[in-house]
Amino acid sequence: MKNIKKLLLGTALLAASVVATAVEAKTTKIGYTTMDLANPYFIAVTNGVKDRAKALDVKVTIHDAKSDPASQIAAVENFVAQGMDAIVISPIDAIAVEPLIKLAHENGIPVVNAHQAMEGADAQIGLIEFEYGYEVGKLAGQYITDHMDGKAEVAVLGQPEVSALVERTNGIKQGIMDFAPDAVIAAEQSGYTPETGARAAEVVMQSRPNVRVFVGMNDAGILGAFEALKGMGVNEEEFALFGLDATEEAQKKIAQNTMYKGTVDIAPYVTGEMIVEVALKVKDDGPIDEMVKIEMFPLLAK
Repeated sequence: MKNIKKLLLGTALLAASVVATAVEAKTTKIGYTTMDLANPYFIAVTNGVKDRAKALDVKVTIHDAKSDPASQIAAVENFVAQGMDAIVISPIDAIAVEPLIKLAHENGIPVVNAHQAMEGADAQIGLIEFEYGYEVGKLAGQYITDHMDGKAEVAVLGQPEVSALVERTNGIKQGIMDFAPDAVIAAEQSGYTPETGARAAEVVMQSRPNVRVFVGMNDAGILGAFEALKGMGVNEEEFALFGLDATEEAQKKIAQNTMYKGTVDIAPYVTGEMIVEVALKVKDDGPIDEMVKIEMFPLLAK
């Protein structure tokens, strides 16, 4: 009987050990819904997310919202239903997503906001949008002053569909006017992917043919404008294009001394790594009150 009891006790202890090990070995799950993977910036961000998650043995599910707020809302609802340990959102419409933060919290899931301000999030990774826009506006304005006698018609490509990004566009315009007060903002168009940027350039050149400077809220739209202008056969020496995000293709064109003159680097791959680390910290230690800031590094053609 004693031997049977010892055997049963040993079996019970082994089973408990297996259960404990299984609990300890539970893989952390993070859900990340990004704005639009048609944008090279977010491709770089998600690459950073994937690589850092893999290095830390974290399972990450990435959702491409394709600039559709409804799709992003559905993704967050799915993340909650799947019992994610943390949810990260790069919001298309921050106000539309905010009720989902409450839903996540009701289910014990922390939410990290990446890139745009979002009320109620447990941590915010980002920058001040006006300041970010101002950095590239300043580059463009200084270029106009130094190389165009301070006078030029300028087209600004933004993303008015995303409310938080309106401030970035405002920063662009303010930076241009502060450093080139005689310049004229001749046109504003939506252009934040290569496709929409190309269409915007075509519209601008048809309606305002004297525009010679394009400044965009990201590199993706300006890269599209670049290709559209080349396709029109313009005199490239007369044009100056400026974007944001310092994507690989933008940096390449700047280094080749093309009409692409400047951008601002915010290290998207590193930001992706940061997203994973901040999500894990919030999961383990609770909310982070201060913004986790993304650094800015202006890049200008030599």
